[in-house]
Amino acid sequence: MAVNQIMNNGVLSYSVYINLRSKVMPHIRLQKRIKGIKSKAEAVRKERNLLRDLSHKIAQREGHGMTWRMVVSKWASTVSDESYLDKKYNPATIKDYISMMNNWTKNWLDRPAVEITRGDGREVLNTVLEERRTKSFQKRLKNTINMIYSWAIEERIIRGVHNSPVYGLKIQLKEEKRPEILKADEIRSLLYESKSSNHEWYSIWAMALLTGMRNGELYALKWEDIDLDNQIITVQRSYNKRENIFKSTKAGYWRTVPVSGELKTLILELKQKSKSEFVLPRLVMWRKGYQAKILKAFCKSIGLPEIKFHTLRACFATQLIGSGVEPIKVMKICGWKDLKTMSYYLRLSGIDEKGVTEGLNFLPNIGGNILSMNFGTTHV
Repeated sequence: MAVNQIMNNGVLSYSVYINLRSKVMPHIRLQKRIKGIKSKAEAVRKERNLLRDLSHKIAQREGHGMTWRMVVSKWASTVSDESYLDKKYNPATIKDYISMMNNWTKNWLDRPAVEITRGDGREVLNTVLEERRTKSFQKRLKNTINMIYSWAIEERIIRGVHNSPVYGLKIQLKEEKRPEILKADEIRSLLYESKSSNHEWYSIWAMALLTGMRNGELYALKWEDIDLDNQIITVQRSYNKRENIFKSTKAGYWRTVPVSGELKTLILELKQKSKSEFVLPRLVMWRKGYQAKILKAFCKSIGLPEIKFHTLRACFATQLIGSGVEPIKVMKICGWKDLKTMSYYLRLSGIDEKGVTEGLNFLPNIGGNILSMNFGTTHV
Protein backbone atom coordinates (compact mmCIF):
# COMPACT_ATOMS: atom_id res chain seq x y z
CA MET A 1 0.00 0.00 0.00
CA ALA A 2 1.39 3.38 -0.92
CA VAL A 3 0.51 6.98 -1.75
CA ASN A 4 3.11 8.42 -4.13
CA GLN A 5 3.80 11.91 -5.44
CA ILE A 6 4.20 12.33 -9.19
CA MET A 7 5.70 15.43 -10.81
CA ASN A 8 4.93 15.66 -14.52
CA ASN A 9 5.79 18.84 -16.51
CA GLY A 10 5.71 20.85 -13.33
CA VAL A 11 2.30 19.52 -12.30
CA LEU A 12 2.09 17.67 -8.98
CA SER A 13 -0.31 14.73 -8.64
CA TYR A 14 -0.67 11.61 -6.51
CA SER A 15 -1.12 7.90 -7.15
CA VAL A 16 -2.38 5.09 -4.96
CA TYR A 17 -1.27 1.46 -5.24
CA ILE A 18 -2.80 -1.42 -3.28
CA ASN A 19 -1.47 -5.03 -3.40
CA LEU A 20 -3.32 -7.54 -1.20
CA ARG A 21 -2.81 -11.29 -0.82
CA SER A 22 -5.00 -13.60 1.23
CA LYS A 23 -3.33 -14.90 4.38
CA VAL A 24 -5.56 -17.97 4.32
CA MET A 25 -5.23 -18.78 0.61
CA PRO A 26 -2.02 -17.27 -0.77
CA HIS A 27 -3.04 -17.97 -4.36
CA ILE A 28 -5.67 -15.23 -4.04
CA ARG A 29 -4.07 -11.89 -4.83
CA LEU A 30 -5.61 -8.54 -5.87
CA GLN A 31 -3.85 -5.34 -6.88
CA LYS A 32 -4.95 -1.98 -8.23
CA ARG A 33 -3.40 1.43 -9.00
CA ILE A 34 -5.15 4.82 -9.30
CA LYS A 35 -3.31 7.77 -10.89
CA GLY A 36 -4.01 11.47 -11.44
CA ILE A 37 -5.24 12.30 -7.94
CA LYS A 38 -4.99 16.06 -7.34
CA SER A 39 -4.41 16.22 -3.57
CA LYS A 40 -2.79 14.10 -0.92
CA ALA A 41 -5.94 14.13 1.23
CA GLU A 42 -7.97 12.77 -1.68
CA ALA A 43 -5.27 10.12 -2.30
CA VAL A 44 -5.46 9.00 1.34
CA ARG A 45 -9.28 8.72 1.10
CA LYS A 46 -9.03 6.70 -2.14
CA GLU A 47 -6.37 4.48 -0.57
CA ARG A 48 -8.66 3.77 2.37
CA ASN A 49 -11.69 3.03 0.12
CA LEU A 50 -9.63 0.90 -2.26
CA LEU A 51 -8.21 -1.11 0.63
CA ARG A 52 -11.72 -1.76 1.93
CA ASP A 53 -13.02 -2.82 -1.50
CA LEU A 54 -10.17 -5.19 -2.26
CA SER A 55 -10.30 -6.72 1.23
CA HIS A 56 -14.01 -7.39 0.70
CA LYS A 57 -13.33 -9.07 -2.67
CA ILE A 58 -10.62 -11.27 -1.17
CA ALA A 59 -13.00 -12.30 1.60
CA GLN A 60 -15.58 -13.24 -1.03
CA ARG A 61 -13.05 -15.36 -2.93
CA GLU A 62 -11.88 -17.02 0.28
CA GLY A 63 -15.48 -18.01 0.83
CA HIS A 64 -15.26 -20.27 -2.23
CA GLY A 65 -12.67 -22.39 -0.39
CA MET A 66 -9.32 -23.89 -1.31
CA THR A 67 -8.35 -24.92 -4.80
CA TRP A 68 -8.16 -28.64 -5.59
CA ARG A 69 -4.35 -28.37 -5.71
CA MET A 70 -4.31 -26.96 -2.19
CA VAL A 71 -6.71 -29.66 -0.95
CA VAL A 72 -4.52 -32.44 -2.36
CA SER A 73 -1.39 -30.84 -0.90
CA LYS A 74 -2.98 -30.39 2.53
CA TRP A 75 -4.24 -33.99 2.55
CA ALA A 76 -0.74 -35.25 1.71
CA SER A 77 0.97 -33.19 4.40
CA THR A 78 -1.64 -34.20 7.00
CA VAL A 79 -1.52 -37.96 6.43
CA SER A 80 2.30 -37.85 6.19
CA ASP A 81 2.53 -36.44 9.72
CA GLU A 82 3.54 -39.09 12.25
CA SER A 83 1.00 -37.72 14.71
CA TYR A 84 -1.88 -38.40 12.30
CA LEU A 85 -4.12 -40.88 14.13
CA ASP A 86 -6.25 -42.13 11.25
CA LYS A 87 -5.19 -44.52 8.46
CA LYS A 88 -1.43 -44.72 7.88
CA TYR A 89 -0.14 -44.45 4.32
CA ASN A 90 3.15 -45.62 2.88
CA PRO A 91 5.16 -42.59 1.60
CA ALA A 92 5.32 -44.20 -1.85
CA THR A 93 1.52 -44.56 -1.87
CA ILE A 94 1.08 -40.88 -1.01
CA LYS A 95 3.40 -39.94 -3.90
CA ASP A 96 1.42 -42.18 -6.23
CA TYR A 97 -1.85 -40.54 -5.22
CA ILE A 98 -0.46 -37.02 -5.70
CA SER A 99 0.94 -37.98 -9.09
CA MET A 100 -2.42 -39.50 -10.05
CA MET A 101 -4.27 -36.31 -9.11
CA ASN A 102 -1.76 -34.09 -10.94
CA ASN A 103 -2.06 -36.23 -14.05
CA TRP A 104 -5.76 -37.07 -14.28
CA THR A 105 -7.37 -34.07 -12.54
CA LYS A 106 -4.96 -31.40 -13.79
CA ASN A 107 -7.85 -29.27 -15.10
CA TRP A 108 -9.20 -29.05 -11.55
CA LEU A 109 -5.99 -28.05 -9.80
CA ASP A 110 -6.41 -24.25 -9.80
CA ARG A 111 -10.18 -24.23 -9.42
CA PRO A 112 -11.96 -23.89 -6.07
CA ALA A 113 -12.67 -27.46 -5.01
CA VAL A 114 -16.22 -26.58 -4.03
CA GLU A 115 -17.00 -25.60 -7.65
CA ILE A 116 -15.94 -28.96 -9.16
CA THR A 117 -19.09 -30.77 -10.29
CA ARG A 118 -20.22 -34.30 -11.20
CA GLY A 119 -19.89 -33.25 -14.82
CA ASP A 120 -16.20 -32.60 -14.18
CA GLY A 121 -15.94 -35.99 -12.49
CA ARG A 122 -17.61 -37.74 -15.41
CA GLU A 123 -15.22 -35.98 -17.80
CA VAL A 124 -12.22 -37.34 -15.89
CA LEU A 125 -13.54 -40.90 -15.91
CA ASN A 126 -14.34 -40.62 -19.63
CA THR A 127 -10.77 -39.51 -20.29
CA VAL A 128 -9.49 -42.57 -18.45
CA LEU A 129 -11.80 -44.72 -20.56
CA GLU A 130 -10.56 -43.12 -23.80
CA GLU A 131 -7.00 -43.91 -22.74
CA ARG A 132 -8.09 -47.56 -22.54
CA ARG A 133 -7.07 -47.93 -18.91
CA THR A 134 -8.32 -50.98 -17.03
CA LYS A 135 -11.43 -51.20 -14.89
CA SER A 136 -9.23 -51.59 -11.81
CA PHE A 137 -7.38 -48.36 -12.64
CA GLN A 138 -10.66 -46.48 -13.17
CA LYS A 139 -11.85 -47.77 -9.81
CA ARG A 140 -8.59 -46.83 -8.10
CA LEU A 141 -8.71 -43.28 -9.51
CA LYS A 142 -12.34 -42.82 -8.51
CA ASN A 143 -11.69 -44.15 -5.00
CA THR A 144 -8.68 -41.86 -4.58
CA ILE A 145 -10.65 -38.74 -5.59
CA ASN A 146 -13.49 -39.79 -3.29
CA MET A 147 -11.09 -40.41 -0.41
CA ILE A 148 -9.29 -37.03 -0.64
CA TYR A 149 -12.43 -35.00 -1.32
CA SER A 150 -14.41 -36.70 1.48
CA TRP A 151 -11.51 -36.10 3.87
CA ALA A 152 -11.60 -32.38 2.99
CA ILE A 153 -15.37 -32.26 3.63
CA GLU A 154 -14.95 -33.98 7.01
CA GLU A 155 -12.18 -31.54 7.95
CA ARG A 156 -14.37 -28.60 6.86
CA ILE A 157 -11.83 -27.54 4.29
CA ILE A 158 -14.54 -27.88 1.63
CA ARG A 159 -17.88 -26.45 2.75
CA GLY A 160 -21.33 -26.42 1.23
CA VAL A 161 -21.19 -29.80 -0.54
CA HIS A 162 -21.72 -33.32 0.79
CA ASN A 163 -20.16 -35.62 -1.83
CA SER A 164 -17.14 -35.72 -4.13
CA PRO A 165 -17.52 -34.98 -7.87
CA VAL A 166 -17.20 -38.68 -8.73
CA TYR A 167 -19.48 -40.02 -5.99
CA GLY A 168 -22.06 -42.40 -7.44
CA LEU A 169 -20.62 -42.36 -10.97
CA LYS A 170 -20.47 -45.82 -12.52
CA ILE A 171 -17.24 -47.37 -13.73
CA GLN A 172 -17.53 -48.13 -17.43
CA LEU A 173 -16.05 -51.26 -18.93
CA LYS A 174 -14.22 -51.95 -22.12
CA GLU A 175 -14.20 -55.46 -23.48
CA GLU A 176 -11.86 -57.50 -21.31
CA LYS A 177 -9.05 -59.05 -23.27
CA ARG A 178 -7.29 -62.17 -22.15
CA PRO A 179 -3.76 -61.14 -21.20
CA GLU A 180 -0.83 -62.52 -23.15
CA ILE A 181 0.76 -65.43 -21.31
CA LEU A 182 3.34 -67.97 -22.43
CA LYS A 183 2.52 -71.64 -22.86
CA ALA A 184 4.99 -74.32 -21.70
CA ASP A 185 6.68 -74.65 -25.09
CA GLU A 186 6.94 -70.86 -25.39
CA ILE A 187 8.57 -70.66 -21.96
CA ARG A 188 11.13 -73.26 -23.04
CA SER A 189 11.71 -71.30 -26.27
CA LEU A 190 12.29 -68.05 -24.34
CA LEU A 191 14.88 -69.65 -22.06
CA TYR A 192 16.55 -71.68 -24.83
CA GLU A 193 16.96 -68.67 -27.13
CA SER A 194 18.15 -66.34 -24.36
CA LYS A 195 20.69 -68.83 -23.03
CA SER A 196 21.93 -69.78 -26.53
CA SER A 197 22.61 -66.13 -27.30
CA ASN A 198 24.24 -65.52 -23.89
CA HIS A 199 21.63 -62.86 -23.17
CA GLU A 200 22.52 -61.03 -19.94
CA TRP A 201 18.92 -61.32 -18.73
CA TYR A 202 18.69 -65.12 -19.10
CA SER A 203 19.32 -65.92 -15.44
CA ILE A 204 16.85 -63.26 -14.27
CA TRP A 205 14.07 -64.56 -16.53
CA ALA A 206 14.83 -68.17 -15.57
CA MET A 207 14.77 -67.34 -11.85
CA ALA A 208 11.43 -65.54 -12.25
CA LEU A 209 9.90 -68.49 -14.13
CA LEU A 210 11.18 -71.06 -11.63
CA THR A 211 10.22 -69.19 -8.44
CA GLY A 212 7.29 -66.90 -9.26
CA MET A 213 9.04 -64.08 -7.38
CA ARG A 214 8.16 -60.45 -8.07
CA ASN A 215 10.57 -58.10 -9.80
CA GLY A 216 11.61 -56.29 -6.61
CA GLU A 217 12.01 -59.58 -4.75
CA LEU A 218 14.31 -60.95 -7.44
CA TYR A 219 16.44 -57.80 -7.36
CA ALA A 220 16.73 -58.05 -3.55
CA LEU A 221 17.50 -61.80 -3.41
CA LYS A 222 20.75 -62.54 -1.51
CA TRP A 223 22.81 -65.71 -1.15
CA GLU A 224 21.93 -65.82 2.54
CA ASP A 225 18.29 -66.38 1.51
CA ILE A 226 19.06 -69.67 -0.27
CA ASP A 227 19.30 -72.95 1.67
CA LEU A 228 20.22 -75.72 -0.77
CA ASP A 229 20.49 -78.32 2.02
CA ASN A 230 16.80 -77.91 2.78
CA GLN A 231 16.01 -76.90 -0.82
CA ILE A 232 14.20 -73.66 -0.03
CA ILE A 233 14.50 -69.95 -0.84
CA THR A 234 13.30 -67.52 1.81
CA VAL A 235 11.70 -64.46 0.24
CA GLN A 236 11.89 -61.77 2.89
CA ARG A 237 12.62 -58.44 1.19
CA SER A 238 11.90 -56.41 -1.92
CA TYR A 239 13.55 -53.48 -3.70
CA ASN A 240 11.64 -50.22 -4.17
CA LYS A 241 13.14 -48.41 -7.17
CA ARG A 242 11.31 -45.14 -6.56
CA GLU A 243 12.73 -44.74 -3.05
CA ASN A 244 15.91 -46.74 -3.76
CA ILE A 245 15.49 -48.82 -0.61
CA PHE A 246 15.07 -52.48 0.38
CA LYS A 247 11.92 -53.19 2.36
CA SER A 248 9.55 -56.02 3.22
CA THR A 249 7.67 -57.96 0.54
CA LYS A 250 4.42 -56.59 -0.90
CA ALA A 251 2.38 -58.84 1.38
CA GLY A 252 4.40 -57.67 4.39
CA TYR A 253 5.63 -61.10 5.47
CA TRP A 254 8.31 -63.62 4.49
CA ARG A 255 7.57 -66.84 2.62
CA THR A 256 9.48 -69.81 1.23
CA VAL A 257 9.82 -71.13 -2.32
CA PRO A 258 10.87 -74.76 -2.90
CA VAL A 259 14.03 -75.33 -4.94
CA SER A 260 13.46 -77.74 -7.82
CA GLY A 261 16.20 -79.68 -9.58
CA GLU A 262 16.22 -77.16 -12.45
CA LEU A 263 16.34 -74.24 -10.06
CA LYS A 264 19.23 -75.82 -8.13
CA THR A 265 21.19 -76.13 -11.38
CA LEU A 266 20.58 -72.46 -12.15
CA ILE A 267 21.59 -71.42 -8.62
CA LEU A 268 24.87 -73.36 -8.81
CA GLU A 269 25.66 -71.76 -12.20
CA LEU A 270 25.08 -68.31 -10.72
CA LYS A 271 27.15 -69.12 -7.63
CA GLN A 272 30.21 -69.95 -9.75
CA LYS A 273 30.11 -66.51 -11.40
CA SER A 274 28.97 -64.43 -8.43
CA LYS A 275 31.21 -61.91 -6.66
CA SER A 276 28.36 -60.19 -4.85
CA GLU A 277 26.05 -60.75 -1.90
CA PHE A 278 23.18 -60.67 -4.40
CA VAL A 279 22.20 -63.75 -6.38
CA LEU A 280 21.29 -62.13 -9.69
CA PRO A 281 23.45 -59.82 -11.85
CA ARG A 282 23.19 -56.11 -11.04
CA LEU A 283 22.25 -54.87 -14.49
CA VAL A 284 22.08 -51.10 -14.96
CA MET A 285 18.92 -51.30 -17.07
CA TRP A 286 17.28 -53.42 -14.38
CA ARG A 287 18.08 -50.89 -11.68
CA LYS A 288 16.60 -48.16 -13.89
CA GLY A 289 13.36 -50.11 -14.32
CA TYR A 290 13.56 -51.15 -17.98
CA GLN A 291 12.92 -54.86 -17.33
CA ALA A 292 9.54 -54.87 -19.13
CA LYS A 293 10.80 -53.14 -22.29
CA ILE A 294 13.78 -55.47 -22.60
CA LEU A 295 11.67 -58.61 -22.18
CA LYS A 296 9.07 -57.40 -24.71
CA ALA A 297 11.76 -56.57 -27.26
CA PHE A 298 13.42 -59.98 -26.92
CA CYS A 299 10.10 -61.85 -27.16
CA LYS A 300 9.26 -59.92 -30.30
CA SER A 301 12.64 -60.73 -31.84
CA ILE A 302 12.08 -64.49 -31.48
CA GLY A 303 8.39 -64.48 -32.44
CA LEU A 304 6.83 -64.89 -28.99
CA PRO A 305 3.96 -62.87 -27.48
CA GLU A 306 5.29 -59.54 -26.15
CA ILE A 307 4.67 -60.16 -22.47
CA LYS A 308 5.34 -57.91 -19.50
CA PHE A 309 7.98 -58.83 -16.93
CA HIS A 310 5.30 -59.44 -14.30
CA THR A 311 3.74 -62.01 -16.64
CA LEU A 312 6.66 -64.35 -15.87
CA ARG A 313 5.10 -64.69 -12.41
CA ALA A 314 1.76 -65.51 -14.00
CA CYS A 315 3.47 -68.13 -16.19
CA PHE A 316 4.93 -69.77 -13.08
CA ALA A 317 1.55 -69.84 -11.31
CA THR A 318 -0.55 -71.08 -14.23
CA GLN A 319 1.94 -73.82 -15.14
CA LEU A 320 1.89 -75.13 -11.57
CA ILE A 321 -1.90 -75.01 -11.35
CA GLY A 322 -2.26 -76.60 -14.79
CA SER A 323 0.06 -79.44 -13.78
CA GLY A 324 -2.16 -80.32 -10.82
CA VAL A 325 -0.53 -78.47 -7.90
CA GLU A 326 -3.15 -77.49 -5.34
CA PRO A 327 -4.09 -73.81 -5.77
CA ILE A 328 -3.70 -73.18 -2.02
CA LYS A 329 -0.04 -74.27 -2.25
CA VAL A 330 0.56 -71.99 -5.24
CA MET A 331 -1.07 -69.17 -3.29
CA LYS A 332 1.32 -69.76 -0.39
CA ILE A 333 4.45 -69.95 -2.60
CA CYS A 334 3.56 -66.78 -4.50
CA GLY A 335 2.62 -64.81 -1.38
CA TRP A 336 -0.95 -63.87 -2.25
CA LYS A 337 -3.09 -62.74 0.65
CA ASP A 338 -6.52 -63.28 -0.82
CA LEU A 339 -8.39 -65.74 -3.00
CA LYS A 340 -9.44 -62.98 -5.41
CA THR A 341 -5.93 -62.83 -6.88
CA MET A 342 -5.71 -66.59 -6.87
CA SER A 343 -8.98 -66.90 -8.79
CA TYR A 344 -7.55 -64.74 -11.58
CA TYR A 345 -4.73 -67.21 -12.15
CA LEU A 346 -7.12 -70.14 -11.89
CA ARG A 347 -9.13 -68.55 -14.69
CA LEU A 348 -5.99 -68.03 -16.79
CA SER A 349 -4.97 -71.67 -16.38
CA GLY A 350 -8.48 -72.98 -17.13
CA ILE A 351 -8.03 -75.66 -14.45
CA ASP A 352 -11.43 -74.95 -12.87
CA GLU A 353 -13.23 -75.67 -16.15
CA LYS A 354 -11.07 -78.57 -17.32
CA GLY A 355 -13.14 -81.74 -17.79
CA VAL A 356 -16.36 -80.38 -16.28
CA THR A 357 -18.30 -80.96 -19.53
CA GLU A 358 -17.29 -84.62 -19.87
CA GLY A 359 -20.49 -85.83 -18.19
CA LEU A 360 -22.93 -84.36 -20.72
CA ASN A 361 -23.01 -87.40 -23.12
CA PHE A 362 -25.47 -85.85 -25.56
CA LEU A 363 -24.49 -87.53 -28.84
CA PRO A 364 -26.08 -90.92 -29.65
CA ASN A 365 -23.75 -93.92 -29.92
CA ILE A 366 -25.06 -96.40 -32.50
CA GLY A 367 -22.94 -99.39 -33.44
CA GLY A 368 -19.95 -97.91 -31.64
CA ASN A 369 -20.00 -94.75 -33.82
CA ILE A 370 -21.24 -91.26 -33.10
CA LEU A 371 -24.27 -90.72 -35.35
CA SER A 372 -24.61 -87.45 -37.22
CA MET A 373 -28.28 -86.45 -37.16
CA ASN A 374 -30.09 -84.10 -39.55
CA PHE A 375 -32.75 -82.12 -37.75
CA GLY A 376 -35.42 -81.10 -40.28
CA THR A 377 -38.36 -78.80 -39.91
CA THR A 378 -41.52 -80.28 -38.41
CA HIS A 379 -44.73 -79.30 -40.21
CA VAL A 380 -47.93 -79.21 -38.26
